[in-house]
Amino acid sequence: MADIWIVGANGHRLDVAGRNAGRQGITLAAGQVQGIYGAPISSEWKRAARQRGGSYKNRTYPWRDLALGFHLFGDEGVMDIEQLDGLMDQMITDAPDEYDKDEQLARIVIKSKRDIRRLFIQRYEDTDLAPEFDPTLEEEQYLNPIYKVRSAQPFWEGRTKVTHFEATTTAATGFIEVANPTPVTMMQTWVLTRAQWNIPDTSWSGPKGKRIPGGKFPNRIVPLLPIDSVHAGARINYDPMKLMLESWSGTNLLGENGGREYFMHKIPPYTPRTELPISYTGAPAGGARAELHQPRLWPKPWGGELL
Repeated sequence: MADIWIVGANGHRLDVAGRNAGRQGITLAAGQVQGIYGAPISSEWKRAARQRGGSYKNRTYPWRDLALGFHLFGDEGVMDIEQLDGLMDQMITDAPDEYDKDEQLARIVIKSKRDIRRLFIQRYEDTDLAPEFDPTLEEEQYLNPIYKVRSAQPFWEGRTKVTHFEATTTAATGFIEVANPTPVTMMQTWVLTRAQWNIPDTSWSGPKGKRIPGGKFPNRIVPLLPIDSVHAGARINYDPMKLMLESWSGTNLLGENGGREYFMHKIPPYTPRTELPISYTGAPAGGARAELHQPRLWPKPWGGELL
């Protein structure tokens, strides 16, 4: 059985299923958990006037809505039911704290045999509760609330894999490893120190588990203008909700790079370990380093690897 815990917006941890379930007085309620398994999918289809059936066109992934039922067991000597109820509201909030920029939303964490994955959540509707008695009575001290929560990013986040290329010389050529073992397209991020970099941005082709650089741009390299001390370093973000090319301080560098080249190719699902060429010139004394951050997203809280 998987271990499940919740880390709240206030940093508090609750073990709600598995080996340590209930040690803080709260467990998940069997039969009252919905939306925790597969990521939601929205498919778009089209149909010609005389076509039999239809044709697949597109798919998107909307946010994920979940229902989480809990058993709360109060203890007058430790934490009574009113305190537990208040703790839950402080942990699973309905919006980020505008006064605390370092606060994170609550997240569900599931540890299975092969992985640890997390899902960030926040309340989007009132909490359901239909008690058959006064839960605050000393002899009862029990609540069964059902939290309606939403995950804006619907995939379970696994460990981010970071590979790197570095050298101590002012110019160097080599390779950097990339892989995507998940069924979800990867939006990778490059983190670069000062130098003039040539970054691989290849297109891919081939069956699942055997993808290789191929298609229209199998050897594509994007040359960057020099990253200097003013920038400190640079990031390349494939996530369309972020700046594509920015300095470490968040300044948009795409215009400074002449707007000539864009980064186009995310890492497809089920891409095996592949070495891509990378190089730089004009680094300061001590050399330069490139990191390739490869976030691993999964539709489900466990499994999904290619068999």
